[in-house]
Amino acid sequence: MGYKLAASNGDTLAVPQLVLTHLTQTDGDTIRAALYILQTHDTDPRTMARALALPSIEAAKRTLQYWAGAGLLVSERGAAPAPAAEPARVDLASVANDPYVAVLCQEAQSIFGKTLSRSEMQRLVGLYLNDGWQPDVILLCCAEVTRLGRRTIAAVTHLLARWREDGVETGEDAERWLQRAKQREAWCQDAAAQFGIEPRALTNWERRTIARWHEEMGIGREMIDEALLRANGKNTVRYVDGILRAWRAQGITTIDAARRQGQLEGSNIVMTERPNAQPPAASAQKDLFNRNWAAMFDEEG
Repeated sequence: MGYKLAASNGDTLAVPQLVLTHLTQTDGDTIRAALYILQTHDTDPRTMARALALPSIEAAKRTLQYWAGAGLLVSERGAAPAPAAEPARVDLASVANDPYVAVLCQEAQSIFGKTLSRSEMQRLVGLYLNDGWQPDVILLCCAEVTRLGRRTIAAVTHLLARWREDGVETGEDAERWLQRAKQREAWCQDAAAQFGIEPRALTNWERRTIARWHEEMGIGREMIDEALLRANGKNTVRYVDGILRAWRAQGITTIDAARRQGQLEGSNIVMTERPNAQPPAASAQKDLFNRNWAAMFDEEG
């Protein structure tokens, strides 16, 4: 049964040829983002993520970066920088009757173990009155930045911005975020001990990878140890990640299955780092089909 284009019964949207040339070069979310921008002229990653049901605000940001690189969008970074906006000042006297203001200021000073200046109090209260953060979330954030060794409202503002990108809005959301961060840090410390390095030596990419092993792949300490035994001295997170991904691709999810499988050969490991030397000519064709090229160019940032 054939089809033909139906008569237009509604509004139309002019799509630049530039977008059409990228249909086979990118994924569906990125194409939908282009159509959304053309229709609405909206480039706010928060509203884009919500309107397009994208997995995160970061995903929306990546689509914006893609289309800026393709030439559909123009980055505002090239324009003359606008003067930095001053944080909205709060008249503390005018909000003195709000019981949350007094509690917020008193508890924050108690958490920080110091007296806040008037300008710091204005910025703190502004997070509540102007930015819409609930006092309990702000105080949880104060406690977290203090634990990390920082006792400034600027640090609180920075972490709250990160929380908002991760979808944190309520105290319960913040508690879950903190619990997940604590668990990830424990995994990183444990993995660092396995690799014989200090936890602070782990890069951001390595930390995300270790978290992915546990959260997405269901891999525990024992499987990491087993992969290290197969690494032939290449005890790096990137190389071990290649072994673990190769096992997953082969349906190997237990230590017994990994041991039955035998020693992995280099060409069977899902590469996550560029080899230092070119493969011998005789094995070049084999490597071409066995290598995971998407993983080769996996972003390390």
